[in-house]
Amino acid sequence: MDRTPPRPERRSPLLQIDNLHFTIDRQPILRNICACFSGGAVHGLIGPNGSGKSSLLKNLCRIWRPRSGRVLIDGRDYRGLSRKALSRRVTLVQQDTQVDFSIRVTDFVALGRYPHLRRMQGLGQRDLAVIDEALEQTGTAPLRERWVNELSGGESQLVNLARALATEAPLILLDEPTSALDIRHKLDIMELLTRLRANGKTILISIHDLDLARRYCDSVTILHQGEIFFHGAASKAFERQRIREVFDVEVEERSDDRGVSMLFY
Repeated sequence: MDRTPPRPERRSPLLQIDNLHFTIDRQPILRNICACFSGGAVHGLIGPNGSGKSSLLKNLCRIWRPRSGRVLIDGRDYRGLSRKALSRRVTLVQQDTQVDFSIRVTDFVALGRYPHLRRMQGLGQRDLAVIDEALEQTGTAPLRERWVNELSGGESQLVNLARALATEAPLILLDEPTSALDIRHKLDIMELLTRLRANGKTILISIHDLDLARRYCDSVTILHQGEIFFHGAASKAFERQRIREVFDVEVEERSDDRGVSMLFY
């Protein structure tokens, strides 16, 4: 009898990018982007201004379309998905998403249910339950009757994340969600992403704060001049020579009982 244990099933990554190229007015913005991102993890996307981070995120949810290459979400080419079907799989929280019109927080978060509704269909009991859960997860339930355009920057960013959670998409893209926030709200956002990961969400976050990327991300992808410069474990991303070449700064890692911190100079 063959007692060889069965090999574990190899699962394809939740997000796979194959040879993605993107141009604007014939100007190359992204070149030969190839990367795989596993499910249930926080993946950091870092790089200098103009390196292509925002452009990549917009390509991954088809706000913009690549000139060539493939994007697979859970093994399926996203070009074969309708807009609603794609929105049930991936959602983007864009940078500086301040709302300049009057809408209550609950109604704004409810917009995340659009991919699940038929034309002219109203919200059902399950939709309302999902909205309530998104508000609770982000700590914004006390704000539900407030006007979105009257919120602080930190409150607004959490409400935008609640709207993204209301889509129930397994893949959440975030474009610099901490860039304009104070340190307390930055940590609140990152701690929330850690909890979402524990609940099975997959996060791809563009982030300028390299110390937060090192502390909270499972993997890090470095974009430099529209190409992938590094793609791998966060613990290996911040080698001195690599950071010097991409960011033109020196880096030093320090470890203590609270974890690893980064010093840049």
